[in-house]
Amino acid sequence: MRVFLLFCMTLTLMACGGGSAESVSVPPANTPTNQAPEITSFTLANVSEQGLVTLNWQVTDSDTTNLRCTLTMQGASPETHQVNNCILTTQFVFTVAQNGTYRARLDVSDGSETTSQTLALTVTQIPPPDTSIRTMKIYYLHSSGFYAGWGLHLWGNSVDPEYVTTWQNAMPPTRVENDYAYWEVPIVDEDQIFSFIVHFGDLKSPNYDLILTPATFGDTVWVTEGSVAAEGPGITATPFSTEAEARAALEQVMANNGNESEALDFSSIEPLPVEQNIADDWWQSANFMEIYVRGYQDSDGDGVGDFNGLTQRLPYLAELGITALWLMPIMESADNDHGYETQNYRDVESDYGTLSDFQNMLDEADRLGIAIIIDYVMNHAASQNPLFQDAASSSNHPLRDWFIWNDSVDTQWQLWGRTPWRNSPYGVYYGAFTERMPDFNLRNQAVLEYHKDSMRFWLNMGVDGFRFDAVGVLVENGIGQLENQPQNLTVMGEMAKVLDDYPYAYIVCEAPGQFRDMAQPDSCVNAFNFSAGHTILESVKNRSISAGLLNELNQANRDQMPMILANHDFFAGNRVYNQLNGDMTQYRLASAMYLLLSPQPFTYYGEEIGMAAGANMQPDASLRTPMSWNNDATHAGFSTRTPFRALSQNASVNNVEVQQLDSLSLYYWYQSLYALRSAHPVISTGEMNLLTGSNERVLAFTRTHEDSTYLVAINVGSQSGTLSHALGQSALSLLNTDDVSFSTSMVLPPGFVGVWQLTND
Repeated sequence: MRVFLLFCMTLTLMACGGGSAESVSVPPANTPTNQAPEITSFTLANVSEQGLVTLNWQVTDSDTTNLRCTLTMQGASPETHQVNNCILTTQFVFTVAQNGTYRARLDVSDGSETTSQTLALTVTQIPPPDTSIRTMKIYYLHSSGFYAGWGLHLWGNSVDPEYVTTWQNAMPPTRVENDYAYWEVPIVDEDQIFSFIVHFGDLKSPNYDLILTPATFGDTVWVTEGSVAAEGPGITATPFSTEAEARAALEQVMANNGNESEALDFSSIEPLPVEQNIADDWWQSANFMEIYVRGYQDSDGDGVGDFNGLTQRLPYLAELGITALWLMPIMESADNDHGYETQNYRDVESDYGTLSDFQNMLDEADRLGIAIIIDYVMNHAASQNPLFQDAASSSNHPLRDWFIWNDSVDTQWQLWGRTPWRNSPYGVYYGAFTERMPDFNLRNQAVLEYHKDSMRFWLNMGVDGFRFDAVGVLVENGIGQLENQPQNLTVMGEMAKVLDDYPYAYIVCEAPGQFRDMAQPDSCVNAFNFSAGHTILESVKNRSISAGLLNELNQANRDQMPMILANHDFFAGNRVYNQLNGDMTQYRLASAMYLLLSPQPFTYYGEEIGMAAGANMQPDASLRTPMSWNNDATHAGFSTRTPFRALSQNASVNNVEVQQLDSLSLYYWYQSLYALRSAHPVISTGEMNLLTGSNERVLAFTRTHEDSTYLVAINVGSQSGTLSHALGQSALSLLNTDDVSFSTSMVLPPGFVGVWQLTND
């Protein structure tokens, strides 16, 4: 009976369909039907006087959370824009050149279904130009044709004071017409300097301060993305004076668009260790000095330190007792100052000289027995680096995945009190530090291999190792997991393996929040211990050994965590002279502590003469002043002209020339400590036994290797302290600031520093 009923029902359905059985398709009951996306709103949010038209929308879809939107607005710039995920990104800004009626269209697609909506809008807010005021007209050409977010930073005595800007309040375009933006800037004196920067947030394009005089240049200026008419000294340049020149330059920019990195060396590099004059284990008891090449010695009179200048000063460093140098970034950079915006990982900073100059410096240092390690910046590149320029040129570019991109700025990601997502004309990218420093995608193995090959490039030249910058933020894992992630350790472990082919090479990492884990054999091997430096200074200022210092000294891997009192970054502390308010007794105690406690202590250049920070400067810049060689009030012996930055505050008193004439100076104190370490390497390499408790005046410890034992005692207190021990009855005094006789119970005066080699007598 059931079979008969089913047969009848089938016949009935065929009759109702008006056709044969072959033309009927009955979908299974469980097959889902795709729902078209829905536009719940599409509105005009704002129109500015500069013709910036802001559109907002809200779209939904019951089947997907990732919709693609296409926005079209004829007569606007750009006329078409695509948004990859328009559920998350809900706003876009078009630019129009004149008042009028426009029509915008929104098409939203889920991949198979598309929903559209149009919006009519009228623009009346753009004011007519004021022809009664003398103005400079600045035209800007960008390959994207998109000018929302671009602005001028203006200064100079020719600029109307009302129009002078700060970096944060840049002047938006007066108009956007055709394919360019332009600004009208009132001027008050055509014979004075007119200076400006075209920028989007912190991104400058071109990457220069543009300077002219209206009386001689004229009142019409053309500026092109990434290109200038002529470069000036430092980071200054001259813009184009004609549209034809500017457009020719833009055509070249657009021709290279997506191909900029072809000029870089991408080759795979095989390890070729060089023959060194230094021992393979030189680093075990090295006396390091950190050098800022730009600020050390100018050899050619341009006011900027260079490789040849540093080469001239190598004998000074050798005489001081330095056996190794850490050079702050020496690769070609976009910032033309600190060097941490790397523009080419296989070339030197042109301000410093040539690869040949650098090679000559390496050879001379090796002859003098001085090893050289260089800064390597793997976390991020410069926004001017061709790698990033190509990655930014298209969402389909092969290098796109070398960096980290997002559909929109996500303010839920917070690093150091702000979002690391950076909006730009090229899209939203991740930059932990600034817009100028886009982060590499270090989950991409191709990126790691490129950096490994670049490391070999320098090692094959004779570089003895690397200091890796900012390794605490190499890998991100989402909201609340942006630094000190476990993958950082893995990445650095992989990079450190490059040094396996170079038995003499040394590596150390900057990871302030992760240094103990970094200083392990399967990761970076060595990492700076900033905490130890801070607690040493705390101890001498408080005249008592801090519990924090003892905690650092009790770490099992303390000897893989080099100590440093201060460096080029203000977060690590001001110049030691400033932190101790010029107290030379405390200065000597602090220097003795870190130089005798750490197997590989690092000294910041100028610390050996008590250089102070510069005055009235940005904090980091104040730590990077020219080296004080003599008391010349203009250049302190650093150059033959006014240097790139003002001098240290105490250059007239605390300089090399003055201190080398005084046998009791800080210079000779450092020299004696370096000499002691070099003559008795067990002080660095021996097993430490700490003899001190917290809140005591005297820091005391021994270092032992086989049958050699050394005792170090330092009294940071303002009163005498007693050191009782059972180490033996006699010892050879190597350093004794107050002629204290060695015994099993010694009274050490305030400020005392002593080192003894125990004997068997």
